[in-house]
Amino acid sequence: MKLQQMRYLIEISKTRSISKAAQNLYMTQPSLSKAISNLEEELHIEVFERGSRGIQFTPEGAELLVYAKQLLEQVETIKKRFSQIKTEEAVRFSVSTQHYAFAVYAFILLLNSKGGKSFDLHLREGKTSEIIDDVFSQKSSLGVIFLSSSTDRLMRRILNEKGIEFHPLASAAPHVFVNRNHPLNAYEKVSLSQLEPYPCLTYEQGSDSFNFAEEVVSISQPRQRVFVKDRASLINLILHSNAYNIGTGFLLSGIVDENMTSIPIADYYDNMHLGWIMLKNAAMTPEIQQYVGFLHEALAKCYFGEGQYPL
Repeated sequence: MKLQQMRYLIEISKTRSISKAAQNLYMTQPSLSKAISNLEEELHIEVFERGSRGIQFTPEGAELLVYAKQLLEQVETIKKRFSQIKTEEAVRFSVSTQHYAFAVYAFILLLNSKGGKSFDLHLREGKTSEIIDDVFSQKSSLGVIFLSSSTDRLMRRILNEKGIEFHPLASAAPHVFVNRNHPLNAYEKVSLSQLEPYPCLTYEQGSDSFNFAEEVVSISQPRQRVFVKDRASLINLILHSNAYNIGTGFLLSGIVDENMTSIPIADYYDNMHLGWIMLKNAAMTPEIQQYVGFLHEALAKCYFGEGQYPL
C-alpha cells in the first residue's frame, strides 16, 4: 500500500469517474485502474462498484477513503512541521546564575519576548564554581555572580585563568532576608550578634565554601546552620521559620513572596558587587545583549524591605 494509491482514491471520490480522475492526475486510465486493482488485491476488499451513475464506493471502500484522507492530512502536518524547523533556526540561549530573583525575572522577560519563535532556553541556578565552569565550557552563554572585596582578588584570578570577563551590574550592602513576622523585623538594622539565636540558611558550595559562598557575610560557626541547594527551599524555610539568609536584600514584586522582607546589617561595609560573566572571545549574540538589558530592567524594579529602591 502506497501513499500515492491513497491520493488516487481521494481524486476518484471527487470526480466519481476513473477517466476524469486519470486526467486530473495526468495518468492513463488503465494505469489508474491497475493501481486501484492492486490495492484491492492487497487489502482483499472491493473498493467501489461501477454503475450507470458512475463510481459508487462500497462500505469497505468508504471506510478506506476516510483513513486515506486522515493519512494524507497527517502527512501534510508532518511536512509543514519539519519544513518550519528547517527554514526557521531555533534561538538557543543558556544562563547559569547564583540564586537571584532578579536573574529569574530577566529570564522571564527574555522568554516572553520570543513569542511564537522556535527556541531552546536554559536557566541554571547552582554553585558558584558550577557557574564559572558552565561559562568556561560554553554550556551557558553567560553567568551571574557577585564579587566582594574579600574575594575579589582570588575570584578575578580564577576568572582570568579561564579567559572569563566580569561585567558589573550593581552593588548592594548585605541584608538579612527574614519573614515579616520574624522578631528581627522590628529593627531598622540588625547586628551580627542579633543573628546568633536564629538558624542561618546557607547555599551549599562544596569544599570551597568560603571563597565561593553566596553570602558576603560569613557567620563564624553559627550554632544553628541549614544548608540548601535551591532557592525555593530557602524561601520556604524563611517563610515558615525564624531562619534567615544573608544576601543582596533585593525584593521583587511578583517574584519574591510578599511575606519576605530584608533588613540591612549594621556596621558591615563589604558590599556585594553583582555582575555577569562571559568568555572574552565569545560572540555577543542578540540574546546575550537582550538578557543583559533585561537584567538591568529587573534590577531597576527591585526594592529593599523598607521600600527603598537599590538603583
